[in-house]
Amino acid sequence: MQYVHLAGTNAKGSTAQYIAGILSQGHTCGLFTSPHIISPCERMRIGGQDIPKQQYEEYMEKARGEKDAHLFSVWTNAALLWFRDNHVEYAVIETGLGGRLDPTNIVPSKMQVLTPISYDHMALLGDTLTKIAREKCGIIKPDSVVVSHPQEEEAMRVIRAACARQNARLIVLDAGGIHVHQSGVGGQAFDFTYEGKRYRDLFIHAASPMQVQNACVALIAAVELGIPEGEIREGLKETLIAARAQVCGDIVIDGAHNPAALRELSRTLHRYFAGRDTTVLAAVMRDKDIMAITREIATFADRVVCTCADKKRGLPAHELQPYFPCAQAVEDPRAAFLGARALAKQKGGILVVCGSFYLASCVLALLSQDA
Repeated sequence: MQYVHLAGTNAKGSTAQYIAGILSQGHTCGLFTSPHIISPCERMRIGGQDIPKQQYEEYMEKARGEKDAHLFSVWTNAALLWFRDNHVEYAVIETGLGGRLDPTNIVPSKMQVLTPISYDHMALLGDTLTKIAREKCGIIKPDSVVVSHPQEEEAMRVIRAACARQNARLIVLDAGGIHVHQSGVGGQAFDFTYEGKRYRDLFIHAASPMQVQNACVALIAAVELGIPEGEIREGLKETLIAARAQVCGDIVIDGAHNPAALRELSRTLHRYFAGRDTTVLAAVMRDKDIMAITREIATFADRVVCTCADKKRGLPAHELQPYFPCAQAVEDPRAAFLGARALAKQKGGILVVCGSFYLASCVLALLSQDA
């Protein structure tokens, strides 16, 4: 089994899905990602298919071991056992938090992917990009290949130094090699040049400009693994990513839960919905940089409906409300969604759901009931 291991602050789930989509075209490929959107079975996939519920329960029981084991460790071990028993050729593994101490860092990967590193989980990872990047770079193994998104220079210095220590070959995406020639809420068509070869008319079903970079990083990883161009094209085209600038009519759903991700969401909204009245349904976890997050949301919101999508970790709606100049608080997420959707319809605008994957999950579940 060959492992591709991903760490970063944003985009690692999407990039992992693109890589797995490509590898699944001609090989048996397992994918381990987090968080899940609707069901925890989504965290473990082979060939794009979630682990069946009965098998999920069986493998979780096998992996549980010590009764006080952290749930993410159990998920990780269950996925690795399932992949092993199904003899997958590739396993694409996304870290949960950080990298150096992450439960996934047991995999002997020969390729690591570093997605954009920014500020998040600072209480655990450190309060500077240098400290955070050091934790992320903990997944880099000796004599491996490291593929990186473009990074802030402070983070890139740490990445270069880590690769030098481990004698790892570093490849950094050249965003100048990307040419997008068609974009819309249904997807984007683009060309990308890597190692002197121009890949023309690639297509992804994603609206966010950042997803093109994610797809190109996946392409680089696939090329370095020796995957043929036809499988790369099909893998990118077939990959569908939920809750990342997902457009459902006049509703945009994004799990963006840190300032960098919300800035990317803002760029996507400006590109496709400029001038539209915007109602935002928001929920934020207690341990986040709430001031920075709400400041970003306020840049594209005409009004905000605050809610709480996770009672254990979520900030209560009435505590989130004062961060916005024009907001209301509705603690129950279902009632908040119904009210926010009605308000957006009344204003003739769009509804943007953001701030938490828990909230994105809740809204997608509600929409599936309406379908």
